[in-house]
Amino acid sequence: MLELIEPSVKYQASFLDALSEYRSLGEPHHAYDDLAEDNFQNFLFRLEQDSRGEFIAEGKVPQSFFWLVDSGLYIGRVAIRHKLNDKLRRVGGHIGYTIRPSERQKGYGKKILKMALPKARGLGLVRALVTCDETNVASRKIIESCGGVLEDAMVIANTGKAKLRFWIDLNDVI
Repeated sequence: MLELIEPSVKYQASFLDALSEYRSLGEPHHAYDDLAEDNFQNFLFRLEQDSRGEFIAEGKVPQSFFWLVDSGLYIGRVAIRHKLNDKLRRVGGHIGYTIRPSERQKGYGKKILKMALPKARGLGLVRALVTCDETNVASRKIIESCGGVLEDAMVIANTGKAKLRFWIDLNDVI
Protein backbone atom coordinates (compact mmCIF):
# COMPACT_ATOMS: atom_id res chain seq x y z
CA MET A 1 0.00 0.00 0.00
CA LEU A 2 1.39 3.37 -1.04
CA GLU A 3 1.88 5.69 1.94
CA LEU A 4 3.51 9.02 2.74
CA ILE A 5 5.04 8.55 6.18
CA GLU A 6 7.48 10.15 8.57
CA PRO A 7 10.99 8.72 8.15
CA SER A 8 11.36 5.39 9.94
CA VAL A 9 14.10 2.92 10.83
CA LYS A 10 11.81 0.27 9.34
CA TYR A 11 12.92 1.46 5.88
CA GLN A 12 16.64 1.78 6.66
CA ALA A 13 17.85 -0.92 4.26
CA SER A 14 15.65 0.28 1.41
CA PHE A 15 16.60 3.92 2.02
CA LEU A 16 20.31 3.06 1.95
CA ASP A 17 19.80 1.08 -1.27
CA ALA A 18 18.16 4.15 -2.80
CA LEU A 19 21.05 6.29 -1.60
CA SER A 20 23.42 3.97 -3.49
CA GLU A 21 21.31 4.44 -6.63
CA TYR A 22 21.57 8.23 -6.36
CA ARG A 23 25.31 8.06 -5.78
CA SER A 24 25.89 5.73 -8.73
CA LEU A 25 24.33 8.40 -10.96
CA GLY A 26 26.20 11.23 -9.25
CA GLU A 27 22.96 12.76 -8.02
CA PRO A 28 22.74 14.43 -4.62
CA HIS A 29 19.87 13.14 -2.53
CA HIS A 30 19.94 14.70 0.92
CA ALA A 31 22.16 16.97 2.97
CA TYR A 32 22.48 14.31 5.67
CA ASP A 33 23.29 11.32 3.45
CA ASP A 34 26.64 10.67 5.11
CA LEU A 35 24.99 10.67 8.53
CA ALA A 36 22.40 8.17 7.27
CA GLU A 37 25.18 5.77 6.35
CA ASP A 38 27.17 6.29 9.55
CA ASN A 39 24.37 6.31 12.13
CA PHE A 40 20.81 5.89 10.90
CA GLN A 41 19.21 6.65 14.28
CA ASN A 42 21.09 9.97 14.47
CA PHE A 43 20.05 10.68 10.89
CA LEU A 44 16.37 10.22 11.82
CA PHE A 45 16.85 12.36 14.92
CA ARG A 46 18.40 15.12 12.77
CA LEU A 47 15.37 15.06 10.47
CA GLU A 48 13.11 15.42 13.52
CA GLN A 49 15.18 18.38 14.70
CA ASP A 50 14.75 20.02 11.30
CA SER A 51 10.99 19.63 11.50
CA ARG A 52 10.94 21.21 14.98
CA GLY A 53 13.17 24.06 13.85
CA GLU A 54 15.98 23.06 16.22
CA PHE A 55 19.64 23.76 15.39
CA ILE A 56 18.84 25.16 11.96
CA ALA A 57 21.95 26.34 10.13
CA GLU A 58 22.15 29.95 9.03
CA GLY A 59 20.36 30.44 5.73
CA LYS A 60 18.16 27.36 6.28
CA VAL A 61 14.54 27.08 7.43
CA PRO A 62 12.58 24.44 9.36
CA GLN A 63 11.39 21.64 7.12
CA SER A 64 9.48 18.40 7.54
CA PHE A 65 10.43 15.26 5.66
CA PHE A 66 8.11 12.49 4.51
CA TRP A 67 8.92 9.28 2.69
CA LEU A 68 6.87 7.65 -0.02
CA VAL A 69 6.89 3.91 0.67
CA ASP A 70 5.12 0.85 -0.67
CA SER A 71 5.24 -2.64 0.85
CA GLY A 72 8.59 -2.12 2.55
CA LEU A 73 10.17 -0.23 -0.36
CA TYR A 74 11.46 3.33 0.01
CA ILE A 75 10.38 5.11 -3.19
CA GLY A 76 11.19 8.76 -2.58
CA ARG A 77 11.08 11.69 -0.24
CA VAL A 78 9.48 15.08 0.00
CA ALA A 79 10.70 18.04 2.05
CA ILE A 80 8.15 20.66 3.04
CA ARG A 81 9.72 23.92 4.18
CA HIS A 82 7.66 25.68 6.81
CA LYS A 83 8.53 29.14 5.46
CA LEU A 84 10.59 30.73 2.71
CA ASN A 85 13.77 32.76 2.86
CA ASP A 86 15.09 34.84 -0.04
CA LYS A 87 16.95 31.92 -1.62
CA LEU A 88 13.96 29.56 -1.42
CA ARG A 89 11.72 32.22 -2.99
CA ARG A 90 13.99 32.05 -6.04
CA VAL A 91 15.00 28.37 -6.04
CA GLY A 92 13.56 25.49 -4.07
CA GLY A 93 10.24 26.82 -2.84
CA HIS A 94 8.18 25.22 -0.09
CA ILE A 95 8.13 21.70 -1.49
CA GLY A 96 10.95 19.65 -2.95
CA TYR A 97 10.66 15.99 -3.85
CA THR A 98 12.69 13.23 -5.45
CA ILE A 99 12.01 9.67 -6.56
CA ARG A 100 14.74 7.04 -6.36
CA PRO A 101 16.21 6.35 -9.81
CA SER A 102 14.91 2.76 -10.14
CA GLU A 103 11.32 3.93 -9.48
CA ARG A 104 11.17 6.86 -11.89
CA GLN A 105 8.80 6.97 -14.86
CA LYS A 106 6.15 5.08 -12.87
CA GLY A 107 3.91 7.98 -11.83
CA TYR A 108 5.34 8.37 -8.33
CA GLY A 109 6.34 12.02 -8.83
CA LYS A 110 2.73 13.10 -9.19
CA LYS A 111 1.66 10.86 -6.31
CA ILE A 112 4.25 12.18 -3.87
CA LEU A 113 3.47 15.82 -4.66
CA LYS A 114 -0.28 15.25 -4.46
CA MET A 115 0.11 13.44 -1.12
CA ALA A 116 2.39 16.20 0.21
CA LEU A 117 -0.13 19.00 -0.32
CA PRO A 118 -2.36 18.12 2.68
CA LYS A 119 0.81 17.85 4.81
CA ALA A 120 1.80 21.37 3.71
CA ARG A 121 -1.70 22.62 4.53
CA GLY A 122 -1.40 20.93 7.92
CA LEU A 123 1.73 22.99 8.57
CA GLY A 124 -0.34 26.14 8.10
CA LEU A 125 0.59 27.00 4.52
CA VAL A 126 -2.23 28.43 2.39
CA ARG A 127 -0.24 28.26 -0.82
CA ALA A 128 2.98 26.52 -1.73
CA LEU A 129 5.78 27.52 -4.06
CA VAL A 130 7.19 24.62 -6.09
CA THR A 131 10.06 25.07 -8.55
CA CYS A 132 11.70 23.01 -11.26
CA ASP A 133 14.33 23.43 -13.94
CA GLU A 134 12.94 24.97 -17.11
CA THR A 135 14.21 21.95 -19.04
CA ASN A 136 12.51 19.41 -16.74
CA VAL A 137 9.32 18.84 -18.72
CA ALA A 138 8.22 15.88 -16.58
CA SER A 139 8.43 17.90 -13.36
CA ARG A 140 6.58 20.80 -14.94
CA LYS A 141 3.73 18.48 -15.96
CA ILE A 142 3.59 17.00 -12.45
CA ILE A 143 3.41 20.42 -10.80
CA GLU A 144 0.75 21.67 -13.22
CA SER A 145 -1.33 18.50 -12.79
CA CYS A 146 -1.33 19.15 -9.03
CA GLY A 147 -2.70 22.67 -9.48
CA GLY A 148 0.54 24.58 -10.00
CA VAL A 149 0.14 27.96 -11.70
CA LEU A 150 3.27 29.34 -13.35
CA GLU A 151 4.33 32.66 -11.88
CA ASP A 152 7.56 33.18 -13.79
CA ALA A 153 10.91 31.81 -14.90
CA MET A 154 13.90 33.04 -12.96
CA VAL A 155 17.42 32.82 -14.35
CA ILE A 156 19.87 31.69 -11.69
CA ALA A 157 22.93 33.94 -11.77
CA ASN A 158 25.65 31.38 -11.09
CA THR A 159 24.35 28.79 -13.58
CA GLY A 160 22.58 30.85 -16.24
CA LYS A 161 19.78 28.26 -16.16
CA ALA A 162 16.14 29.14 -15.58
CA LYS A 163 13.95 27.85 -12.78
CA LEU A 164 10.19 27.82 -13.25
CA ARG A 165 8.24 29.01 -10.20
CA PHE A 166 4.73 27.67 -9.62
CA TRP A 167 2.21 28.42 -6.87
CA ILE A 168 -0.28 25.83 -5.66
CA ASP A 169 -3.33 27.04 -3.73
CA LEU A 170 -3.79 24.86 -0.65
CA ASN A 171 -7.13 26.29 0.49
CA ASP A 172 -9.09 23.44 -1.10
CA VAL A 173 -6.69 20.71 0.00
CA ILE A 174 -8.04 18.37 2.65
